[in-house]
Amino acid sequence: MATAEWLRTFVAIYRTGSVTDGAALRNLSQPAASQQLRSLERSLDTRLFERTPHGVDPTRSGRELFASVADALDRLEPVLTGLDGGMPRAAAPALRLGSSPEYVAYGVVPRLAPDGPDLAVRFGADAELLALVHHGELDVAVTTTEPTRRTLVATALGVTRFVLVSAPGRLGPVAAGDLDGLARTLAGTDWVAYSAELPRTRRFWQSSLGRPFGATLRLSAPDLRAVAAAVARGLGTSLLPDYACADGLASGALVEVCPVTDLVAPEPWFAVTREADVVRPQVADLVGRLDVPGGS
Repeated sequence: MATAEWLRTFVAIYRTGSVTDGAALRNLSQPAASQQLRSLERSLDTRLFERTPHGVDPTRSGRELFASVADALDRLEPVLTGLDGGMPRAAAPALRLGSSPEYVAYGVVPRLAPDGPDLAVRFGADAELLALVHHGELDVAVTTTEPTRRTLVATALGVTRFVLVSAPGRLGPVAAGDLDGLARTLAGTDWVAYSAELPRTRRFWQSSLGRPFGATLRLSAPDLRAVAAAVARGLGTSLLPDYACADGLASGALVEVCPVTDLVAPEPWFAVTREADVVRPQVADLVGRLDVPGGS
């Protein structure tokens, strides 16, 4: 029969990705942690981790067990720690944050304190990051997708708005509200975008300009910093989030072609955690520091 101590050690190993680091988190020796893990695997008659040169990776059984016990153990941990006699615990492992490279650059790094928690950052698409939070492999994900799983809690951070930008002198300015003039100016021009599918751009052309996308896609790159740099280089026009083009507009490297903020739906942002992690002081502090750069 599995004991609470074995499960606590299993969760520590799962979260750190290492038997050695999990043992340190539990104030155990590495052999003692290994023995507890072997005992747990024998009691469940299944392997919970695969050993790798860099640590351990959870098996399917390991993922399922973590999803089943982590929330309950997190709630019980303050009680168990008290029963341990308040023994000093090792330093907490790095908080695991997932988001886009741009959000981390513009929205996370500027808000970190030198004496704050260690961070381990992972980049990915929203669906992937939300799944990792659900399975306990991330502590916080910052996404533009609100989760639907009951086990996840979303904190609204605000929204970003979009700006139509080009390099100085590349396109003539268009007066606000002159959508016919804007459509004529953009027809046949070069375009730069985050993805070749152009979902937001195509909606803007169709709903606001009343015609299908009519520019030539010169470059697509899944990094908004690269897109902004390409626009400043004169490779084309783009529809960019305000935070991704704020520096370029301020420096004069980019210019606004025509005000379109009210024509493009704003993009919401959420900080997503597991229910059990909401009460963790480090997680709550990190979420409290986050917002949308340049957003509202």
